[in-house]
Amino acid sequence: MASSSRFVRHVKWWFFVVPLLASVLLPIIPDRGLFEISAAESQSTVRALGDERASNAVDTTNLLFRRFFVTTGAVQATLSAGGDDGFDADGTRSFAQGWGRHFWMLMYRALYRAVVMKAWLAGTVVLCTAAWVDGTMRRKIRAAAAGFASPLSFHLAMHGVLMVLGSAFVVLVLPVPIIAQWWTILAIFLPLLLWIVSSSA
Repeated sequence: MASSSRFVRHVKWWFFVVPLLASVLLPIIPDRGLFEISAAESQSTVRALGDERASNAVDTTNLLFRRFFVTTGAVQATLSAGGDDGFDADGTRSFAQGWGRHFWMLMYRALYRAVVMKAWLAGTVVLCTAAWVDGTMRRKIRAAAAGFASPLSFHLAMHGVLMVLGSAFVVLVLPVPIIAQWWTILAIFLPLLLWIVSSSA
């Protein structure tokens, strides 16, 4: 029960708390450049996917951002916070509007990164499925030969899986360039960790 509770806490931390805190706190930083898609990041996408697919990723991001946030009026409502009277003695309105601009830039870049990440999704799912099946078969063979499972390996690998998956969510909002090849590293380590989990359970 305690192990299950720790598992749930870690899921909440990596998948909800950290991304939410980052999305709320990071836009406070006044440096606009931290919220733009850097040239290094966009160039890495071109190198990894090619010109056409990289361009399609930008078009898809624009379409989705417009559909979910612009057309619904969410962006306009946020950026017009505080009114247009020009009176801002304590800087509250300027702060709110600056936070709003950075927040939507952050959301746009997170959406762009998610669209780019999707290019690795199918291959990662196939590798993870194969790793899980192979690990499960290995565990059954070991059990039939009176072998033993390793709770420590299972525990460490399971936490590794959560960290890898959770970091994939967190990096969507990080104010640093994310090189596209990072997703290749994730596609290698995640199946390996799942293989350890399934073979050690």
